[in-house]
Order: sequence, then C-alpha cells, then structure tokens
Amino acid sequence: MIFFKKKNLAKVLKKPTEEVGRNYKKAILNKQSKFAFVESYKTARTNLIYSLSAEKDKCKKVIFTSSVPAEGKTTTCLNLAITFAQMGEKVVVLDSDLRKPKLHKCLDMNNEKGMSNYLAGLESAENVVQKCEEHGFDVVTAGHIPPNPSELLNSPKMEELLTYLSERYNYIFLDMPPVDVVTDTVSVSKYATGVVLVVRENYTHQELLKKAIESLEFANAKILGIVLNDIDNKMASKYKYSKYGYRYSYKYKYNYNYSYSTDESEVDTANK
Repeated sequence: MIFFKKKNLAKVLKKPTEEVGRNYKKAILNKQSKFAFVESYKTARTNLIYSLSAEKDKCKKVIFTSSVPAEGKTTTCLNLAITFAQMGEKVVVLDSDLRKPKLHKCLDMNNEKGMSNYLAGLESAENVVQKCEEHGFDVVTAGHIPPNPSELLNSPKMEELLTYLSERYNYIFLDMPPVDVVTDTVSVSKYATGVVLVVRENYTHQELLKKAIESLEFANAKILGIVLNDIDNKMASKYKYSKYGYRYSYKYKYNYNYSYSTDESEVDTANK
C-alpha cells in the first residue's frame, strides 16, 4: 500500500479487472500480519499525520472513501485506526455506510444499536459507542439499515454526533460509501477535516477516480491523500521511483442501485 498526493494520480493507475477478494478479517492488522503489510500502514499513518498537521481542528475528522465499491476503504480505515491507537491516540471509527455496512462484520461486533439508531432519535450518543478491546479504539457501527440514509446523514443529528465525539477523541474516522455511487459522502464531507481516497491497483479506473475527486472538490472537501491499495510488493518500488506507462480501459459491470452492489467485498492484501 502507498499513500500519495493527488498530483501523482496518473502514474499509479492501471486498467481495471473484475476479480475481487472477499476475506474481510484476513485484511485486518493482527499479530500474524506480515512485517511489510504492517509497515505499509505505519507509513500511511505518518503521511496522514503530516497531511493533517496544518489543520486547526483539535479533533481530526477523516472520511475514508473510494470511487466505486470493492477498493478496500473499510479495511484501510480500520487498519489506520489500529496504527493510530497503537500510538496512544483516542480514536473512534464510525460506520457511516448506512446502505452496505461492514464494520461490525470485520470486527465481530454487535450491530443492534448504531449510527442509524442515533440519527433517528432512538438512542443516545453514549449508547451507540462500543469499545473494541482487541484493537484499542472505539466504534460506532451502522445499526439497522434505514430506508432514508441520505436524509439521516444530512440531518442536524449528524453534526450533533460529531460534536459529541469531537469532545472525547483525537481522531474520528468515518467509513463512507463510494463517491461515484451515492451522494452521502459528498454531503457529509462538509463536517470533515479531510478525505482519504482509497484506490485499488489493477481495478480502479482513472476516469471514475477523477470524477470522484471532482465531486469532492466541488463540495470544497480537502483531499488529504490517496491510498493505493492491494499493490504487488514486487512492483512497489517502481511506483515510487520510475516513470511507468499505463493504458486505461473501461470494463465495470456494477449495479449502481440503492444498495450499489450485492457482490461488493473488501480487498484481501494481508498476504501479498
């Protein structure tokens, strides 16, 4: 995995493929994770801290998103939360993808009470925050999938929740839906310190990523950086040091509906 700035976008994209892994837990940092895998997230953590250094917010609110499904945004969000917690930072992760939530599956957590319950006025903020003892940070799962996710995320209750959490944590990480699929992420970006875009090697199409960036910038969101995910370690040095030529093609077969794709899955990078 590589964390890079938007200006280097054209150098790191290849043509997309359609093969997607589906092992969430294998891609989460743990004691058995390989050294290079762990260090890649520590490097991304350092770069993210640097990108946030000029921001005045006492509590940094960072959105993690992608252009389309299955690029690894959820596992990237969780793994960076783990590395920040290892530094002693107070971190809370919000599953703000109220259409296809996965945070509770990745962490084996209860999803009976979550963001949707709070935003609908059914639970208090303190009742929807759970502790993830294994990784050292707190979590707000999505809760039950609501019929009106966009309206809930744009309600005053969303800002109230972030204000409540900002008084108690150093970092709030929001796992949001893909930008090119629904408008939720662009709408919520007004509350965030900045946005991290996750890109999957051999999968993300350049034009779709550019479209996502344009949508975020139109909403005046600050793009903190782009994470290149699921990279071939043998090729990693070439991404860093050489001028590489790529060809682009369009080959997506997504069903962009209310719940975007029933086949969405996170990328397994743990053993690459």
